[in-house]
Amino acid sequence: MKRTITIVLLLFISLTLVACKDDSLNPIYDNVIFSVLGDVTMSIELGEEYIDDGVLAKDGNKDISEFVVTKNDVNENSSGAYIVTYTLDYNGKVTELVRIVNVLFDNPDCNDVEGTNLQVCSKVWTSYLHTVVSLKLYIEKDVSVDTEYVIDVVESILSEFNILSDKYKLYPGVANIKAINDNPTETHVIDEVLFDLIEFSLENQSEVNNIFNIALGPVIDVWHDYREDCNSQIICTIPTIDELEAQNVYTDQSKIIMNRDNLTITMDANMSIDLGGVSKGYISGLIEDYLASHEIYGFILNNGESNISIGGSHPTREGGDFLIAITDPTNVLPYYATVFLGDGEQLVTSGDYQQYFVVGGEIYHHIISGISLFPDRNCRSISVITSDPGLADIYSTAIFLMTIEDGINFVDSIDDLEAIWYGIDGTIHFSENFETEYLGAIYE
Repeated sequence: MKRTITIVLLLFISLTLVACKDDSLNPIYDNVIFSVLGDVTMSIELGEEYIDDGVLAKDGNKDISEFVVTKNDVNENSSGAYIVTYTLDYNGKVTELVRIVNVLFDNPDCNDVEGTNLQVCSKVWTSYLHTVVSLKLYIEKDVSVDTEYVIDVVESILSEFNILSDKYKLYPGVANIKAINDNPTETHVIDEVLFDLIEFSLENQSEVNNIFNIALGPVIDVWHDYREDCNSQIICTIPTIDELEAQNVYTDQSKIIMNRDNLTITMDANMSIDLGGVSKGYISGLIEDYLASHEIYGFILNNGESNISIGGSHPTREGGDFLIAITDPTNVLPYYATVFLGDGEQLVTSGDYQQYFVVGGEIYHHIISGISLFPDRNCRSISVITSDPGLADIYSTAIFLMTIEDGINFVDSIDDLEAIWYGIDGTIHFSENFETEYLGAIYE
């Protein structure tokens, strides 16, 4: 993770000496000694009195501290990082030294990580994106990070997108996906973050030959209704190809017209948007970017078990990688494989075991192909690893619908993308570099 305070410190002291507690120093010029006494970077608890150790300032054996001006704005009652500045103006030359004082935030919900100088802060949400979202932050004890504020901001991102991407519920005064789908021919002015998400999806679905298509909503809705009838009313049948093709005429993505200048969107009649194959990954990316702007030692964001984002380093594992389990789609074991993930890496899984219904002994899952219009089923699950969460979501959705052979060829053709498949028959398949770069173990 970036150490922004360290960067600031280096900029300030680029012309100064390293701190020392005695006067056995090389002079900065002539016989002048000027050095910070005590620690250049230090931390105090919120409310603890700050006592400044000052500086050593001498011209030979002469004390010249009267020529030093100290600027000390440390507020012991307000958490944050403060800079104490010492300026020596002597013999026509000006030299500046600084000390960084971290007034630590009181993070009562965090726990110490045994054997380290770290705390772990955790949060679980169950009210957003129709899934369970969990976050773990690892914070150095002597770094000033308001974890309560950080977690609140993450929750605000989840809450905002939960509303904007909702295709089932309207919210007063909000032009969300349902509002757009209910009146597709109307010109809707939408929030810029929703505009960005839709635009990202349209720009990148060609990466997977439009097997994933956000305009497939009318076809997806047909399958959704049949799944609901089976699971809630035990009326279990599947739609005919004629039913699906009748809706497929309304899935032309080129009919989605967007204007960035006005943040507007409009579509042809009977069209609808479905962001289910991209939204969680895209949202994870925004959260990851936000977390990376803080001095966080490491984090793991689990957006519904299927979207996992890693930042920084693991606090205790050698090498700093996180060991992540991949769910067993057969439910015989909790997981069938483990993988090692490092800073900035994403693990996204698509499978047939979460939302589905069964007709005639066949599983019909919720991931619908934009080509066949059916929930093609060539494996039980696919997990991809790459660096872009939004793309990872699109990739996993589309690759799950490919044959394993085609999927392997697709993955191997793209840099920074690896994958593991759990086959229909229980066999495990890998892309070219998955085993050597990421695999921890396979469990049978």
